[in-house]
Amino acid sequence: MDRALGNVLLFPFRRRLMAVTIAWLSGIAGALYVRLPMGLTLLLCALLACIGILRCRRRESALLFGMAVMALLGNACAGSQLSCRDAASLPGATISGTVMAIESTTRVWLRDVTVEDGPSPERPVIVTLMTQEGEESTGAQVGQRLSGTGRLFAPEEARNPGDGNRRIQALCEGYELSGYLLPGWEVQGEPVFSLREAIRRMRLAVLGRIEAVFGEAAPLFQALMLGERREMDAGLTEALRLTGTAHVLTVSGLHLGMIAAALDALLRRLRPRRRLRLAVQMLVLGFFACLSGAAPGTIRALIMAVLRAVASCRGRRYEPLTALSFAALVMTVCCPVLLFSGSFQFSFFVVLGMQLLGGRFRAAHLRARRRRIPRGRLVQTVVQGACAQAAAIPMTLRFYGYVPLLALPMNLLCGGIMPLLLLGGWAVTALSVISLEGARLAARALAVPARCFEMLSMAAASLSGAIVRLPAPYAASLLLVLLLMALGSDRIRFGAGRGRAALCAAVLLLASYALRFVPAARYVQLDVGQGDAAILRSGRNCVLIDVGPEDSYDMLRYLRFEGLTPSAVVLSHLDEDHAGALGTLLRSEVEIGPIYLSVDAGEETATEPVREALALAREMELPVREVERGGAIEAGGFQLDVLSPDGTLMGSNERSLVLSARVEGTTLLMAGDLPIGSEREDFPDCELLKVAHHGSKYATSAEFLQQTTPELALISVGADNRYGHPTGRVLEDLSLIGARVLRTDQAGCITVWLIGERRLVQTFLR
Repeated sequence: MDRALGNVLLFPFRRRLMAVTIAWLSGIAGALYVRLPMGLTLLLCALLACIGILRCRRRESALLFGMAVMALLGNACAGSQLSCRDAASLPGATISGTVMAIESTTRVWLRDVTVEDGPSPERPVIVTLMTQEGEESTGAQVGQRLSGTGRLFAPEEARNPGDGNRRIQALCEGYELSGYLLPGWEVQGEPVFSLREAIRRMRLAVLGRIEAVFGEAAPLFQALMLGERREMDAGLTEALRLTGTAHVLTVSGLHLGMIAAALDALLRRLRPRRRLRLAVQMLVLGFFACLSGAAPGTIRALIMAVLRAVASCRGRRYEPLTALSFAALVMTVCCPVLLFSGSFQFSFFVVLGMQLLGGRFRAAHLRARRRRIPRGRLVQTVVQGACAQAAAIPMTLRFYGYVPLLALPMNLLCGGIMPLLLLGGWAVTALSVISLEGARLAARALAVPARCFEMLSMAAASLSGAIVRLPAPYAASLLLVLLLMALGSDRIRFGAGRGRAALCAAVLLLASYALRFVPAARYVQLDVGQGDAAILRSGRNCVLIDVGPEDSYDMLRYLRFEGLTPSAVVLSHLDEDHAGALGTLLRSEVEIGPIYLSVDAGEETATEPVREALALAREMELPVREVERGGAIEAGGFQLDVLSPDGTLMGSNERSLVLSARVEGTTLLMAGDLPIGSEREDFPDCELLKVAHHGSKYATSAEFLQQTTPELALISVGADNRYGHPTGRVLEDLSLIGARVLRTDQAGCITVWLIGERRLVQTFLR
């Protein structure tokens, strides 16, 4: 019977599972663009299922029809999850809910949430419990009913190139809304037992034990052993990221694989029965995954480790690609939108790449062994490391915008020292239960290689040329990379056209990535909320004109996504909504050129974050230059003429830089926050105007607009801001002169392509 069924389906189980998984994931991915109604989806699935059954009865393959059904179901499940939205509440809303989990003393998860005078969310929410100054919070316990006055916010979706979708991230974690409860909140009822809370308390106890044992080295071991990075030194974290070893700080398949290997070696020595060994492996690995936070990479590794253990117990051959397909299918069935999570994509892409490329590397290793090349084990380690790094390059570019050149040697070193630090750390922590002093003595010895690794990472990261900055590939390029790796792998069988298909995939990949290097000039107005940040760029050259508020990372994300290195940073003035993010840029890996300010910019009256950033720039020996009317800024292949201020203007907004540039036949005029009283009569005509002061009624007079006559007006403004920007008067005046108005609160990031005399407008929110 089994053989007959196999003949009917034509493909072995491994290929059928991979095909079904690919179809399911494709359906989920398509939900971002097309979402079929549930009724139509069920009708199509029933029709395809009937056709598939008829083909099976004729002993013909029904695989394609099964794949179509899975694609439709994946689209429906993901579409349903994405379409269901919980509405944010108004300020001062009365919110109540049952505590389902605790993140910390002041941050809890609520289920069965009700909001008076507003729609109640269907999903759980996370709230911060605020207290009066000096008041100690007693917190709330799982099972208690919590109520108070506060507000719930909807997570922001991506509004700029390079942004992550915070709603997707929230949905992957099981909630959508987050907010706060003002002081005076109340709890009622009795607490109940929660396994999740018990594991959280165990985690806190283990973290406390690690701190007591390792002392100053505790932050590193807390990160290595449990993925707890809140106490990690920011400089060390940045160094590990720049050397391609930051993955050791996030508990993933590497950590779980080491623990699984150590556990398997221990159980083989004890020689328990197979079923008992399997039960112990599943219990220990599952507990470790929960204790470390159950990240997608950890869950993926857990499923694959369990399948390996089951195969070993039953005497079957373990097939990594089959296990990877099964893990992806199980995880996305439980949470379809998990496919859009960055950590899920990174983990599965890298492991899949390693498996596809691994066969070629193993073949090279076998040839080396046949030729009796010495140190074959070292060769094997090097080729495995090279395989992993090659597979990680596309996703590293996707999320970080650079390739760490020292990743291979640093990861080889990391692969040698990680088992010592990870397994040794757990052994020392377990020893502390018996003898705390003995554990501390062992911890001091274990801290020596850890300290050496830290120092080496810091030194490697400080080397010039440690990274190569490149644009992040688009999703289509990543799919082509996977296709190319599959065509070049010996793990998947293809027909005679494999070579031609690989060549076509390589050409398409190069063409799709070459689009990231288009040399055309463009003006980019980022959406930074109630602030200002813009980039004037041509190819890989760019100049930043304001950088956004202090809590904004949009400029940094954009530079990483595009792989840009700014030739200069121009701050129109030193208000925090224009210059606050300067410190974020200076502390990142992105190198920037000179910083330009207006004459008498008023640095002494700027906010503390801005003053600290300028002090840091001077400490880094970056030129900080002042310019005034009649001067010019030449950087990145552009010339920015300074039209204002001169030495007669007083006040922060009054001394705001007004810049003009002629690019590819288009005149750009960037007015900063210039008020009406400081407008001059000799400002030039322009085709593109960055409207002053977010469209405030105190700026951009009708006379100014009649004088400059812009065809396109860009307004950088935050949605529902408390200032009422942009005002109706400014919008009406712009309409009277026939200007097309684009606002970042409505369009997101605005890119104006400057091609000859033409101006092509692209908005991020379509």
